[in-house]
Parts: sequence; structure tokens; C-alpha cells
Amino acid sequence: MQKLYLEVDDELDENQKLWRYMDLSKFVSLIEKNALWMARVDTFRDQHEGQFPDDMRKIIEKAYEKFELSDVTVIKDADDFQDYLRKNTFISCWHKNFDESMVMWEIHGRDTNALAIQTTVEDMRNNINTSNLDGHSLMLKNVIYKNADEITEILPYEECIFIKRPHFSFEWEVRISLDTYSRDNPSKKTPNGYYLPVFINGLIQQILIHPDSPDWFSEVVESITKKYEVHASVLRGKYGTK
Repeated sequence: MQKLYLEVDDELDENQKLWRYMDLSKFVSLIEKNALWMARVDTFRDQHEGQFPDDMRKIIEKAYEKFELSDVTVIKDADDFQDYLRKNTFISCWHKNFDESMVMWEIHGRDTNALAIQTTVEDMRNNINTSNLDGHSLMLKNVIYKNADEITEILPYEECIFIKRPHFSFEWEVRISLDTYSRDNPSKKTPNGYYLPVFINGLIQQILIHPDSPDWFSEVVESITKKYEVHASVLRGKYGTK
């Protein structure tokens, strides 16, 4: 494993706003732990997450057919390699938009006691604490929306996590990916998630509460931010029915 820094996609503008929609419990966890929760890829509902494109899978499969398992690697085939990668990759998903999104409120705020935190690419770069972080890579990149059979080039394997099927394109997703896979000592005994340390007051620019949330919810969020000395302003979203 090597010491990491955050690699940022050249296609992402430093001033691009990023949003993370969440319920109150996840917000409290974030500011209490000063860390972003990153879920292991194979725990996501969408089991297509992290799969190899079709052409790339065929090439990997042929490569493993040439090896004797006992002589070269513990990995059996392309499916097994993919399973190792999915169990060693952790992601945090963000919505790319210069304003709040009514669609995101509908998806993540079915319970009106929800909120969104807003940051920028630059603030993400500057406020993730990698001082004690080990792994293969830590990346912030746009998600590409393509089917597995549409990608013909051979990608670095860690970039496969940034591919999703086209019907998810409405998400405008940017994600952070932490890859902890070790070529020298591959293992599937990994935790379900990982807490990525951050500097909260540098990361969060503003906090929006669900536009239809009750007044008491706004008061609770403001009280929590005061208790944990979070400096970002708390505002009500503007796309509600109130």
C-alpha cells in the first residue's frame, strides 16, 4: 500500500458545486466523526456497480486462462478478480449541479426530514485528510453513463467503478473512490464501509434542509450545527410546496 492523495478528474471545474443529500442520522455521523462514510461497492443495491465492460472482461478472462492457479495467483478468473475489486473499493456519491435539485429531493427526501450539504470540487480537494490513508488510489471523477457493450477500450481497472448504465444519467453523479486492493496480498476480508477523514468546516459551504420539512426540523439542524461548531449556514430549500 502507498500513501495517497486525492486525484481529481481534469474535466471537473474547481468551482463546480457538489451536493450530498442525506437524512439527519447520516449528517450527525458526518459531523461527529469528521468523516465521510464510503460504502463498499458490493453492498450497493445495483449489482452492476464495478463490473468490467464486456470487451475488457473477455481479455481478462483469456489472461487468467494462461495461468496455473498454484503457480501465479490466487485469483481464479475475471469474475473472481472483479469480486476482489468490488470488495476492496469504497465510494461516496455526490450530485453535480450549480443549484439544488428537485429530482434529488424527490429521491433522497421522501421523508421530509432530510437535508443536503454543498461543497465544491476545490473544497473537496483541499479538505479530505489523507495524512494517514493507505491504499492503491483515491479518485474524484465524473461518472460515465454507458452500457457495458459500448466501451471498447481497456481501462485501468479502478476506473470501472465510474461507469453506470445510461438510465442513471439523471443523477449527474460525481463520486469519490477509495481503492484498497493489493496485488501482492489480495483479500476479500474487508469492512462494509470506510470512514474517510475530512475537515468539516472547510468542506461544507452550506446546508439546505428539505423545502417541505417542518419548522422544528430546521431548529434541530441549527442546534446540531451549533453544538458541533459547524460554521456553514442552514437554509431552507426552495423547491417545496410551502
